Amino acid sequence: MTGLLEPDPERMPLGRLVALTGQRIGRHWHQAVTAHTPLSGTALTALTALAEHDGLTHRDVARHCWVRPATLTPVVDALEADGLLSRERDTSDRRAVRLCITAAGRQALREALEGVSARFRAITPPTTPEEEAVIRTYLLTILEGLDAVEASEAREGSSDFCG
Repeated sequence: MTGLLEPDPERMPLGRLVALTGQRIGRHWHQAVTAHTPLSGTALTALTALAEHDGLTHRDVARHCWVRPATLTPVVDALEADGLLSRERDTSDRRAVRLCITAAGRQALREALEGVSARFRAITPPTTPEEEAVIRTYLLTILEGLDAVEASEAREGSSDFCG
C-alpha cells in the first residue's frame, strides 16, 4: 500500500512523514518539559522570548509562543506570581505594558533548558549547515503555505457574517 495512509515511514509521502514527525516531536517536547521543569511549554517559550528580547509586549510574546494573547494571559499571570517575570509600564507610552524576565526567571529558564536540550540532543542527528538550511527552508515553506490557507479560510469565514 502506498499513499497518505501508508503505515511504513520509509514509504509514506513526505508531507505525511513531516506531520507524523511533528506530532511525535510535540509529544516528546511535552514529556521533556514536564520531566525537567514545573513550567508549561508555553511558559518556557515565553521566558525564552523574554530572555532574548526583554521588554516585549504581551502581544509580541504571544506571537513568539504561537498562541493568542488571551491564551497567554494565565501563563503570564502565573509567571508573575512565581516571580519569574514582571509587568512594567512603558515610560514612553503609558498604555503599553512590557513583560520583563527576572533573575529568578533566567535561572528557571537555564535549568529547564539544560534538561530539555539534553533530551533533544539524544534524538536529533547532527546536521551540516547546508543540510540545516535545506530542512529549514522546506519547513518554513510548509508554514507559509499553512498561513496562506488559514488566512484564506479566515477571510471566507468572516464574509459569511456580512454576506
